[in-house]
Amino acid sequence: MKNKKIIISNQEQLQNFFKDDSLRMKKNSKITFLNPLLLDSNILFEGNNSFGRNNKIGPNCTLKNLKLGDNNLIKMTSLIESSKINNQNIIGPFAFIRENTDIKDQCIVGAYAEVTRSLIRKKSYISHRAFIGDATIGYNTVIGAGVNFCNYSFKTNSKVKFKVGSNCKIGANATVVGPINIKPHTIIPASTKFNKFNVNRKKI
Repeated sequence: MKNKKIIISNQEQLQNFFKDDSLRMKKNSKITFLNPLLLDSNILFEGNNSFGRNNKIGPNCTLKNLKLGDNNLIKMTSLIESSKINNQNIIGPFAFIRENTDIKDQCIVGAYAEVTRSLIRKKSYISHRAFIGDATIGYNTVIGAGVNFCNYSFKTNSKVKFKVGSNCKIGANATVVGPINIKPHTIIPASTKFNKFNVNRKKI
């Protein structure tokens, strides 16, 4: 049973398998997973969700078209849609992971963080209350509380791109204005407005 792929395609199957009447699944939805999968109460599944093994999902989460690897912890009241999360990550609580996000291994996307259309590489941390959009984040990078990636240009009326190298540190409440390419080993001090005209770097 442990290595067998399990497919659940309706709410009745879901509730019977996990013995929890609070679990919900929208019509025409499906989850495919390997045991063990630990589900808390009041979780909603929508679309086509695929999970590896040894994942734990906290209460009040909504998961839509999520591809999830192994050994992940999704904490309470997180909303994740149309994204991929690899292995050994911690997501939430109250995280919002939006479309076309790809989170690699051993990352943290913590409380009240929002990520959309972004790639987060291995061992990078977005611990809490940050917005990351249209970005590629390198390895071992730390993004502090309250950091905001300004990804909309009023000049072009379009979204702009960000690239953040590996081993960077972006301090709390920094505002990063795109488009921009932040080189590896860059420190951005807390409460800084950082854009392509302000690119002084410190090595770490």
